[in-house]
Amino acid sequence: MTTLDINDPKYYDPFIKTLKENTNINNHTESANLIIYNFGTNTQKTIMKDIVKHHNKEGYCHCWYHLEYYMLKDVINNIKSKKLARRIWSSI
Repeated sequence: MTTLDINDPKYYDPFIKTLKENTNINNHTESANLIIYNFGTNTQKTIMKDIVKHHNKEGYCHCWYHLEYYMLKDVINNIKSKKLARRIWSSI
């Protein structure tokens, strides 16, 4: 069985592909949810669950979008691998 190295750029290729697909179909909340679920703190994950719940119930809401954006920006800026952070930013 092949073990993937987290530092190998190909490790995140499927993740980046999913983010790009979500962007193409205007599913930005799902991309934010994936990023925060994979790289965020427990508090950020809890907040994102509430955002997703609200989004699924009510649809788009301008105030929730801003919270999602700034939380996403914080999460991506705190990813240790700056190369990966740039790949994620360029995908969303």
